[in-house]
Amino acid sequence: MEDFGFFSEQLAISMATKRITAKALAPKVGCSYEHVRRMQLGKGLPSLPLLRRLCGVFGWSERKLHKFVILDRARREFGKNFWEVQGMDSRGDGVYILWVFLTNEEREYWIEWLRFVAARHQEKIPKERPDPSPVAETT
Repeated sequence: MEDFGFFSEQLAISMATKRITAKALAPKVGCSYEHVRRMQLGKGLPSLPLLRRLCGVFGWSERKLHKFVILDRARREFGKNFWEVQGMDSRGDGVYILWVFLTNEEREYWIEWLRFVAARHQEKIPKERPDPSPVAETT
């Protein structure tokens, strides 16, 4: 299982969007630089009070991010069984996490790409492939 998780991805995205470093974030939320880095790398999770402070800094929904923390704790505790009891393949861990951060347009793109790859493995279509470049963001 990857070291990243739902929470760490949200933190990394939000820090990049706000252009804030771990060193700058730590004093704003009242924790050490090391703890911010551990959370950013998926090696640590925030306590509820710290989560609330992070929500204040980034404007996150506390309910949504608390759910991310709970999911990540369960993934750590149960390992591959976390996905398997839900009838999902544990090898898709990274995809399941990143999927929630994609736009609908990006999801449609990757669904088509995966269909192409699956069909190619079954030799149902020629070995040409669609353009793998990311979907351009619409403003």
